[in-house]
Amino acid sequence: MQKGVPQIMDITSIRSVLHYLTKNILPTKFETAQQPDPNTIQLCFRGVDSQTWLEVSWNGDSPRILKINKPEKIGRESTLSKQIRYGLKYMALISINQDDFERVIKFGFAKKPGDKISKYLIFELMGKHSNIFYLDNKNKIIAVGKQINSNQSSFRTISTGSIYSDPPVNLKKQPREDESFQSWKESISTVPESLKYCLINTYQGVSPILTKQLEVVSNTSYSEIMGKNIDFISDANLKEIFKSWKTWINRFKNNNFNFSKFNKFFYCVWFLDKEINCENKIDLCTGLENYYDYHLKQKKLEFLLKKIEGIIFKQTNNEKKNLNAQYDLLSKSENYMVYKEKADKIFTTNEIKKQDIIRGQKLYKKSKKLKRSRELIKERLNIYKTNLDRLDEFTTLLENLNSLNHEDLIVKIKLLEEIMEEICNEFNIHLKRQREGKKSSSEIQSSPIQVDTPTGLKLQVGRNMRQNDLISFKFSKKGDLWFHAQESPGSHVVLKSSSQAASEQDLQIAADLAALFSKAKRNIKVPINLVKIKDLQKIKKGGPGCVSFKNVEIIWGNPTRGEDYIKKNLKAVI
Repeated sequence: MQKGVPQIMDITSIRSVLHYLTKNILPTKFETAQQPDPNTIQLCFRGVDSQTWLEVSWNGDSPRILKINKPEKIGRESTLSKQIRYGLKYMALISINQDDFERVIKFGFAKKPGDKISKYLIFELMGKHSNIFYLDNKNKIIAVGKQINSNQSSFRTISTGSIYSDPPVNLKKQPREDESFQSWKESISTVPESLKYCLINTYQGVSPILTKQLEVVSNTSYSEIMGKNIDFISDANLKEIFKSWKTWINRFKNNNFNFSKFNKFFYCVWFLDKEINCENKIDLCTGLENYYDYHLKQKKLEFLLKKIEGIIFKQTNNEKKNLNAQYDLLSKSENYMVYKEKADKIFTTNEIKKQDIIRGQKLYKKSKKLKRSRELIKERLNIYKTNLDRLDEFTTLLENLNSLNHEDLIVKIKLLEEIMEEICNEFNIHLKRQREGKKSSSEIQSSPIQVDTPTGLKLQVGRNMRQNDLISFKFSKKGDLWFHAQESPGSHVVLKSSSQAASEQDLQIAADLAALFSKAKRNIKVPINLVKIKDLQKIKKGGPGCVSFKNVEIIWGNPTRGEDYIKKNLKAVI
């Protein structure tokens, strides 16, 4: 992922959202709250004829406040969401306050508009120090997102029951629209370092992304002026930056906001469309929601991929280590005849002493033990080889995720979560899991890919072990056909030919898809096993997707043809 993506929501972005909320949701009745993950809360407010959902996150990597579309309902509730929901029940949101360039937001609640504020929600969106507080009218903390003890912070401790205190005062200079160029230059020239850090360390409200935005809107990004030492920047270039600086302050103070994208991965809320050649005007709240929704999902996807790859790598090394240990034991067990011959030699001598009898008996015992162990060792060898094959299958499932680049990120995330759970269950791996609200397993499970053949038959493709199991046994009927790459890990493909006879074209498309979703997909042609469902059996004590079969027919699949077909004819991926 591009460095700095998703971009941190700075004070300008926060101010733009609060300006919208102040105009559109004051006053409104608080309706409900839910917590989709440990560092995010979603709040619902109902007006006279509309409902508004907000999402606030105190995650250190991406603290944010957003207006969002109605989210999916979370089944299991968190303690924080319960406390907020029951504490603010039937109360009205009557004030939203945020001072100048401070990233502290205060929501005030009263029994009804016009009454005195009796409850507060405070959001501190300050990078790794971000937090959420639920307070009573005496500023006593009823609930908090993150509790901070004295070992974690020398400035203030945070715990339920204590009195809320403001974060440290920002001692930097406040940006002023009436400040002269000379005064501005002198302020940022105190310490000779890059222009970027001169601005950040001198003025309140300046973030790394703002310096990038100033560079873009002043047309100085080609020279990477923000990375240059301030002593080596000409007055002409500084004046261009200063001009953009004044524009930013003016729009910040006057709440003149407009969402736009720049440099492909980033956004700005104070550019005007014409200033950056933006053709399509995007609603500010919608633009922000879509931006964070996409990039946070992309970040989660990459995190899950790396985590699963790490699990597979570690488990593969363990299985190989165990396999090599069994090979060593097998090699040693082959010496059982040597010990037997030594014992025989002892008992065939004319004079046998007592200690010779004891030594001979020990040699016979060791010989028998090594002979018996050979069968057990061979069983273990088969187990470790099977485990390595299964890990190879999981690796192929991960690689196959990229076979459909246009599908929704949420589908890929669901598949990855299921694959990780399958690996952990199969190999008894225990991961440290964060406590978070989840929907029931039936709601969050993904579904197999389904496409239609030219004659109207349905084709199903499993993309994890659970789906492979479902389409091969639970969803299949007598008369359906099963396809899988020969001697290669890959997805199960089932042609629903129980409804009508399959044509040669149907069989070929099914084979092409089996080739596409296999480890051999980079080959020009792939041998595919074609088996009738009635000849397919689930392996007892095998993991999900483990099958055996008889009466197999081999046909050839073309992965490239399969990729072209599925992209044109994909019906549903849910």
